[in-house]
Amino acid sequence: EDKPAASFEREGLVEAMGDVVSADGRSFAARVAKELGEEIIRLNNGLSARRGEIVGLSGLAGHGQAEALSNFYIDQSPQWKASAQPRVAFVGGDRARDGLFPLWSITRNLSLKSLIEFGKVGLVDRKGEASLAQSWQRKIAIKTDRLDNPILSLSGGNQQKVLFARALASSAPVIVMDDPMRGVDIGTKREVYKMIQDEADAGRTFLWYSTEIDEVLECDRVFVFRNGDISAELSGEAITEDAILRASFEMQVAAE
Repeated sequence: EDKPAASFEREGLVEAMGDVVSADGRSFAARVAKELGEEIIRLNNGLSARRGEIVGLSGLAGHGQAEALSNFYIDQSPQWKASAQPRVAFVGGDRARDGLFPLWSITRNLSLKSLIEFGKVGLVDRKGEASLAQSWQRKIAIKTDRLDNPILSLSGGNQQKVLFARALASSAPVIVMDDPMRGVDIGTKREVYKMIQDEADAGRTFLWYSTEIDEVLECDRVFVFRNGDISAELSGEAITEDAILRASFEMQVAAE
């Protein structure tokens, strides 16, 4: 697309980059309000979440958000071994460090969290594994001709889709996301946003740390971190860019 900058709007830019914008122009944040379930997470630092809720962690990078998520994840996985009923699944933003097994195939990377759920007497049901991978390839539109190709044969956006599919294919009721859209193209982001919305509507809970304000604005509730502590809790219409930025800096101003 080539035309004067003033002629573009957000939806037009997104569409020109290859994404399909909804006909009514509604964003992910414009979800129909739903009745949330009971509280299922309550941490000592004040962070909480209810069933079916998308909870955002925001604030300046490096102020304790990632640590809060990792501590929660470790606490919920104390044995460091697979479980047929995992309590939490993790999606990392640093794929090379926290997500991918580069020597494995797409299928093996995708099925890792769920192997024990369809294993038999300590053995992996390879047909079940293949069926799982094929199902999630369709659901999340992983672009590849062969799922037995190496994971590194995929684009960065499709590698990230595999990490989301790994988490969502499990039975874990809580999904922890550590800035998972870092460096991902806008088309992939929109596809994943829609999937997060659908999974939350079905009762899954998300703890979502993001360094991008636009993503934080998509959440049902937001906790803003400053110097390792929660400086603000925002809900509904109170979740605005101004409110998040103000809470990100106000404790520093008060200290000075």
